[in-house]
Amino acid sequence: MENKTKRILELLEDLKSGKEVCVKSWAKKKGISERSVQRYIKEISQFYEIELYKTKQGCYELPQLDEIKKRSIDKSELRDFEKFAHLVAALSPEFLKFLGVEEKILRRIVDEKVYYLKESPIEELKSSEFLKVLKSAIKYRKVLEIEYESDKTYNFEFKPYKIVFSEGNWYLTGMSNDKINNGFKFLRLNFIKNIKETSKSFKKDREVEDFIYNFQSLFSRFKVVPFEVMVRVDKEVSRFFKAKKFLSSQAIIDEDEKGLLIRYYVTSDEEILFLAKRWLPYMKILFPSYLQEKLQELAKKILTDTF
Repeated sequence: MENKTKRILELLEDLKSGKEVCVKSWAKKKGISERSVQRYIKEISQFYEIELYKTKQGCYELPQLDEIKKRSIDKSELRDFEKFAHLVAALSPEFLKFLGVEEKILRRIVDEKVYYLKESPIEELKSSEFLKVLKSAIKYRKVLEIEYESDKTYNFEFKPYKIVFSEGNWYLTGMSNDKINNGFKFLRLNFIKNIKETSKSFKKDREVEDFIYNFQSLFSRFKVVPFEVMVRVDKEVSRFFKAKKFLSSQAIIDEDEKGLLIRYYVTSDEEILFLAKRWLPYMKILFPSYLQEKLQELAKKILTDTF
């Protein structure tokens, strides 16, 4: 583990245990400079968005002990890092570099070749320079000016929250002033043509963060109440739905000789239609009925365009 990371974790452990951390004595104990300790304290405050309590000159305590325990990484979780690193290295060694993994550690992980993917599902990231800008903007909550190419080129301000990997692609998630989807956007990293960090800061919205951690597909809609969908899956493919949830809300309600009755909760028609198209002709949407009509129209269009 990198020395800096190790020291920050040690400092966190002392704070979490309720100890008073004095810069001068802690630096002497660890054999590092006082400036380094001050920098670690600042990084902890910024990262966890928690103000440390200054007990006296150069000494700090953590008044919000329960809050940081919720947010910080437990030592037992760190043991899973190597497994994660092996998997990411198999997918994209370049992304491990972006995460700040030391070169010598990266080489060891890549050389061990614990995992092998015949076809990598991750798109190649075109600009590592953009990643540096994004990392800084996300960490310090800075508004970005973005030039984005979709059906045409758009220019807008954007509040970045997280870089998300979903369905084989990398996305920048966050908020814009756009009314579509209540301002929330999934921006493909490779479609960002230009990016600039501004001097403007923003305060993170807990509702946005919760949505990022809980969305079930790229078609999920922000601030939209989920509605119920019931589908029938034929017996020929039922084993796949027993083995895997294709959407996080998937729940098997009943099973008979014909197949499975499954319930989903979605926030847009596209969420269920995208899934149903993949399982034609083995899936039928029972409720709401208008979605089955949409699915049939899509199937007709596919056949017409194909033949």
